[in-house]
Amino acid sequence: MSIDLQSYSQLLVCPACQSKLVVDVQSFVCRGEACRRRYEVKDDIPVMLSDEALLTASDEWAAIIQRATPDAP
Repeated sequence: MSIDLQSYSQLLVCPACQSKLVVDVQSFVCRGEACRRRYEVKDDIPVMLSDEALLTASDEWAAIIQRATPDAP
């Protein structure tokens, strides 16, 4: 069974900076440009621990945010 990550993204925030999250494949990415943390989903459980989060490169982060919010300027 696979969880609906989009519905979780409406409920969860980044534990490090409290910004909203976007879904990227099987992970959540923080919308905060200064933060840019990626939280993996393991066995259908979001791992929302900031020490286990991965830092996303700024160009990759920008592409993820653009895909997640195509109407944004």
